[in-house]
Amino acid sequence: MRSLRSSVVCASVVVLAVTAFGQLTVDATGPIRQRKREATRGHGGGVARKLPLKIAISTTGSPPDQNGRTPVEFVLTNSGTSDLTLPVSPHPGDLEPSNPKATYTVMSLGLRISLSEKPGTFPGGADLYGSAALAGTLVSLAPGDSIRVLTRVALPEVCGEASNTETFDASASLVNQTIKTVNGQVLSDSQEVGFARSAEYTLQSLLKLQR
Repeated sequence: MRSLRSSVVCASVVVLAVTAFGQLTVDATGPIRQRKREATRGHGGGVARKLPLKIAISTTGSPPDQNGRTPVEFVLTNSGTSDLTLPVSPHPGDLEPSNPKATYTVMSLGLRISLSEKPGTFPGGADLYGSAALAGTLVSLAPGDSIRVLTRVALPEVCGEASNTETFDASASLVNQTIKTVNGQVLSDSQEVGFARSAEYTLQSLLKLQR
């Protein structure tokens, strides 16, 4: 999926935050410990299941980095009636087995921001990983509980009529990913567990929240 480029600089986008005392915070701003074996081919499938997950985002007040990416907080809240398991490690390399031929499975959570009516996502976001084989990489959220994820996103900056018409939202995609080596090739087989999307916001309304 292609990335969207930030528009002309005029005014920063700020969105509503959700906070909770004592909630788990995951820092996915980097540097990230990547896998030594990256898949060269992949296969994926979806189930079109909606995750019981409420998503809220906010900027932290810090300026963009040298790549134009602004620090952003994702707050993910279990909106269902039963516990929800989510991965919380930003380091996929930590879950990779030492045996380069071993097949293994991880749970992956992708967090992105995009314009509502256009394809693609803004550069940045976060990917979190977890496995029952590695302690501390999965968290079980009780109903109403939340986690906070810090990342960086190239948020749009807008002026003029665009702020009245364009909307954007945040999304979370939960996937089970199996990595295996076949005939010397590293393959990835992904199966979507579920998907969640935040409410839509106009850029103008979000800017009003900043005042």
